[in-house]
Amino acid sequence: MTKKTKFVLIAGALLLCGVEPAQSALARSVHLAPHVSSTVVSGTLEGENIVPFHVSLKEGQKLDVLCHSRKSGIYFFVKDPEGRIVYNSAESPQPDRWTGQAASPGKYTLGVFQQHATARKGHTAFFRLHLAVNQAEASTTSLLP
Repeated sequence: MTKKTKFVLIAGALLLCGVEPAQSALARSVHLAPHVSSTVVSGTLEGENIVPFHVSLKEGQKLDVLCHSRKSGIYFFVKDPEGRIVYNSAESPQPDRWTGQAASPGKYTLGVFQQHATARKGHTAFFRLHLAVNQAEASTTSLLP
């Protein structure tokens, strides 16, 4: 049996069992109850997959993100409602934290991912995101477009 045939058989079996490929991860929405300004979400990264989360923000709200993982090479990005990346922790001197203010209302996307070399090896890593959404102070300038 060729490698291609084996792959097709395995993929077909996974689809019949209701298992979706890991690349098609759906974003999980983060909802905060009234009078609750923070929450913790967690997950497991596998290989090159990105674990996405959606956070709805009003104009002027401040988003604080703190990412914890026992393994190094775990990063996150933040996209605005139009899909533009406004922050990528892999390019930051402090890759585990970020604070920004929403310039427009909408659904912001946070995506957690592994460093390329680790991801290519197929390693897994548990992560925890601490998210806080607060009204911005009057003196704070907008960090998000």
